Amino acid sequence: MTHSTTGTADEQTQASWRVQDVRAEVAELRSRGVTIEEYDMPGLKTEDGIADLGFAWAAWIVDPGKNALGILQFKG
Repeated sequence: MTHSTTGTADEQTQASWRVQDVRAEVAELRSRGVTIEEYDMPGLKTEDGIADLGFAWAAWIVDPGKNALGILQFKG
């Protein structure tokens, strides 16, 4: 990875990580002072920072460069 001085932030998810327990990860991130994003729009609504995508539960944070980063717990 390199630092870009010409790039711009993108509100779409730039990277995501698969986790075993999204609720535990959200709690850990919050305990470290990380803000979990909340959404309430057609097709995407979070409850306590977690969205049910049907195939997975997901949560997002925004990095200092204003890029959205996600964590996913796949169902089943």
